[in-house]
Amino acid sequence: MKEEDLYDSYRCPNCNQLRNVNELTQLFKWYEQFKFPYMISVLGAARQGHLKWACDNCILNEKVILGKPEEQNWTGITYPFFTYNDETLKCQNCNCLFEFSKEEKKFWYEDLKFIVWSYPKYCPTCRKRIREPKVKSKRLTNLINNVEQANADELEEIIEIFLDYRNFEKARYYLSVLKKKNYVNEVRIALIKDKINNLAQQSS
Repeated sequence: MKEEDLYDSYRCPNCNQLRNVNELTQLFKWYEQFKFPYMISVLGAARQGHLKWACDNCILNEKVILGKPEEQNWTGITYPFFTYNDETLKCQNCNCLFEFSKEEKKFWYEDLKFIVWSYPKYCPTCRKRIREPKVKSKRLTNLINNVEQANADELEEIIEIFLDYRNFEKARYYLSVLKKKNYVNEVRIALIKDKINNLAQQSS
């Protein structure tokens, strides 16, 4: 007896509807494609609720998008995403609810190669806030490493970043570099100098 004959219906984890085997043609394709001798079969995992899949109806109506297990990092100790669906998560920083969309999931697991049991801990706003200092630090390093070839805008960007860091000594140093290169006139130099001094006074 074939394994699929043991079950007359499956509950789709996406729409939560019981589906007969004739409504699960994609699931049976996966069953034939992926044979894991060290794990329960795709059909068994789907029946027991361990598998990330969807019925033909959900796939047809684009409630999910198909995954590519061969592109995912699942290391053979769990099952990959056969389909991706939208999911609501809670941010561990601000406690707000945010959507982990099916499109983002596909990018997360297939392009960025995050392991399949990992999830974003933070909402997009908090992720951006956390990431910004790292991006700014990397940008500053690149600018300083190429300071000999830096133009006026890049030197002013260095000064602005050091002002954000409240490092007024460094800001003044790179103002002197800007002045020596004669990229800008004395009026501009004076304005930047006043800005540095005013911020320094406010921070003291």
